[in-house]
Amino acid sequence: MVNYPWLTSIHQQLVNLVNAQHLHHALLISGPDGVGKHVLADQLANHLMCQQPTATGHCGVCKSCLLVNSGHHPDLQRVVAESSIGVDQIREISHFMQSAAQQGGARVVWIPHADKMTEAAANALLKTLEEPGERCFLLLQTAHEDMLLPTIRSRCQRWVVSPQLNAPTQQWLQAQSPQAVPAYLLDFCGGAPLKALELLHSGQVQQIDSLLAALTLYFNDGRELLALVKKLEAHSDVVSLLSWFVRQQCFLHNNPNQVALLQRFAQWCRDEQLILGQNKNLALTTLMLDFYKLLH
Repeated sequence: MVNYPWLTSIHQQLVNLVNAQHLHHALLISGPDGVGKHVLADQLANHLMCQQPTATGHCGVCKSCLLVNSGHHPDLQRVVAESSIGVDQIREISHFMQSAAQQGGARVVWIPHADKMTEAAANALLKTLEEPGERCFLLLQTAHEDMLLPTIRSRCQRWVVSPQLNAPTQQWLQAQSPQAVPAYLLDFCGGAPLKALELLHSGQVQQIDSLLAALTLYFNDGRELLALVKKLEAHSDVVSLLSWFVRQQCFLHNNPNQVALLQRFAQWCRDEQLILGQNKNLALTTLMLDFYKLLH
């Protein structure tokens, strides 16, 4: 069963298609990181393998379900991606999908990071997509759909797990945490509830609160710049933090210098990536001074 309320509807649709034997042989499950794509694909793979499926999902007790839970079902293959997925891995799954099912049911290949396929691997996958074996299913999962070949995307049925910026998801998030969940957190995480939950459990939300308060103080009256820069330097993901803050300043406050603000931030991001040995303190200080001018 899916324990994330925002996945309930899409999961039930997939279960209904499986039970009616109308599920497409190739599915592309996409959406940003932290919205539950992995859980959805995992539950679908379990249901496809199940020998006694119910109206709401896999039974969890049949031989196939037990094999899946143990990680040793011979008819379920998950492609592990390290830096990339090579053509040899794809040839292996093509052979797997043409062979007979050892448990007499479906054969499922799950590729959690399909965007990591090399061009040669993606081209090798096309033939399998065009000529799948009987009762074979291919589950492609990605947070970067645009990195897949158009010919791959066009041969798959797309299922998109969208960002969740709504009250029920906010309520779910609050129910997972004994501490108060800041109203901004889901938006800060791009509508990714699982990413927000990870920040809550890791204790990073308090650090983010402190940084946002320091940014607000500085941009209100220009105070505590040195303290602000020191805090920013110590933060593990200052790019994401500043990206969200800049968007707030641009779009919530209808700032007339939106374009200049975004361009200056983009320049700083490029410099962070391209200039080796850059003085981070000086670069952040200059960025904050430029932001202050553009916001006043």
